[in-house]
Amino acid sequence: MSIVKMKRLKLIALNEQRDDLLAGLLRVGCVEVTEPEGELSDPEWAALAHRDSASIMEVKSRANALSSALDALKKYAPVKSGLFELREGITEEEFFDEERLKKAEGVAEKINEEVREISQIFARENRLKGQAASLTPWKDLDWPLEQEGTTFVNTYFGVCPSGVDFGKLQNDLAAAVPEAELLLVHEDKEQKYLFLMAHKSAAEEALEALRPNSFSTVRFKDVKGTAAGNLSALDAQLKEMEEDRKRRADGIASYKEERQNLKICQDRMKQELSKQMARENFLTNGTVLFMEGWVAGTGVAKLEEELAKYCCAYELTDPGKDEKPPVLLKNPAWVEPMNMVVEMYSLPAYNGVDPDPLIWPFFVFFFGLMFADVGYGLIMLIACLVIRKKYKPKKTMGYICGLGILLGISTTICGALTGGFFGDAIPVIAENFFGKEIKMWSLVSPLENPMTILYFGIGLGIVHMFFGMCVKIYMGFRDGEAMEAILDVVPWWLFLGGIAVFALTGSALLIWIGVASLVLTQGRHKKGIIGKFFGGVLSLYDVTSWLGDILSYSRIMALMLATTVIASVVNILGSLPGNIIAFVLIFAFGHIFNLGINVIGTYVHAARLQYLEFFGKFYKDGGVPFKPLTYDTKYVDIVGDEAKTPASK
Repeated sequence: MSIVKMKRLKLIALNEQRDDLLAGLLRVGCVEVTEPEGELSDPEWAALAHRDSASIMEVKSRANALSSALDALKKYAPVKSGLFELREGITEEEFFDEERLKKAEGVAEKINEEVREISQIFARENRLKGQAASLTPWKDLDWPLEQEGTTFVNTYFGVCPSGVDFGKLQNDLAAAVPEAELLLVHEDKEQKYLFLMAHKSAAEEALEALRPNSFSTVRFKDVKGTAAGNLSALDAQLKEMEEDRKRRADGIASYKEERQNLKICQDRMKQELSKQMARENFLTNGTVLFMEGWVAGTGVAKLEEELAKYCCAYELTDPGKDEKPPVLLKNPAWVEPMNMVVEMYSLPAYNGVDPDPLIWPFFVFFFGLMFADVGYGLIMLIACLVIRKKYKPKKTMGYICGLGILLGISTTICGALTGGFFGDAIPVIAENFFGKEIKMWSLVSPLENPMTILYFGIGLGIVHMFFGMCVKIYMGFRDGEAMEAILDVVPWWLFLGGIAVFALTGSALLIWIGVASLVLTQGRHKKGIIGKFFGGVLSLYDVTSWLGDILSYSRIMALMLATTVIASVVNILGSLPGNIIAFVLIFAFGHIFNLGINVIGTYVHAARLQYLEFFGKFYKDGGVPFKPLTYDTKYVDIVGDEAKTPASK
């Protein structure tokens, strides 16, 4: 239950074993390969650096091809899927099967080719639809679009704004140019579509007469025949393209049986990409290679066993004073879900303390108190148990399920102690539908004894904060700064304890002892006697911060009341119609709503009490997560070690 100790690894090996070495490091999963920055500052070492970016681009391209094929199958051959996906177990030998990969990449190439063809068809369809849209207003005009007139007459296709009065426009033209005729072909919200015929001797004069009304001519490039004839041809082409597109979509859907194989191979390429990215950090002269990294202390034995298979030399050393090792938290399975809570804030510094086991009892209990209800607790517990058993989620989703089980248990227990089962559902149902009066047993009722819960919550808060201060003292003794930790903490204990003694007995002696100790110790880092004195005096202002922190724990009572009151209101609303069906509908909707909003709110407030009130007393944050070269799969779980991982070619 601690921050895993890290070892600095430096390794020299034959370059010809590079791919086998990377495969071995991937399998042991305890080494984070880093760029050897110290060596790169040396010109002789820097000359050895070789970045094989082409290999990374090739692997990325292969991975993207598989991903695109899967996306196409998801679109053209969809399958029902929920929030969770059942992961298949697969051996290393099956996972790294080259024949499987070749087959999957062949299928992906065919699918992606069909996708490209469909994309081109869509582009052609859009172009043809655009042509059709431009011709549609002219479909009722029986005149070839390419013909610009006859022996004695010029013809023009034109448009003007829809607001122009066509009758007035026609009369004005007839008055100005009797040898011209204007026809209205079509009209929409934006434009009027006009056909102008004018004797060749008066054509220019007719155009000039129409220009004041924003008349402009339209030409149809590379189009012959009437608009109706062209639209008919375009419609036939569009139907043919649609059939071709559907045929190709069906062709993609025919590969749906290859979906799982594509998923496995996409996971495979993800591992290959991880190896290639680690490979970029190697220094090599073509004969030997040099590698640096961090090794988790828990994996040193496994790493040494793996390295014994290669012709290499290596050393494992403790981190230097100026180095910042990555952070890995190692805890029992029942504490691990707290990783999610801690990571939402910040990982602890490498020289800090692992907060997971420290916040575990407080976070779980605070959540249970604030959400106290047997019904809601059982729903959370059963849902998370079913999801974990059926889908076996990993990483964040695994943490969520594990945490949900713990919080469900806590909520159920606290609900039993406060008499909550979907609020007061049992008494309401018994009274309204069975005519019986039932009173739920409770150790303390949130509605009847809110002040008791308030005092209890504040008391828990004081214990919580004082425990955090004890952790600070422990860290001081551990780091050889015991006196600093004692002087930072004990004067505040005297002062705050004095307030409690004063409230109980009326004696202020301990308060004054606390004030004196704060004035004498809290300014000790200031320069000069006057600076130290005023630094100590000003520290007394921090009492407002302490009191504010203590009052923050009143949210325990507030959240408990919110959950209980909303649940009770839902039950009352459900019972008002006096109909069992209406009651069930209102009951279900209302309690789902209450569960949804309060589970989020309660989580946030329980976490806030850890982040601000607890962590503020001792926590060193800023840790960098440990990112080892290890199997990181989305669709499958690699099980067993029946076969060795083949090196990438």
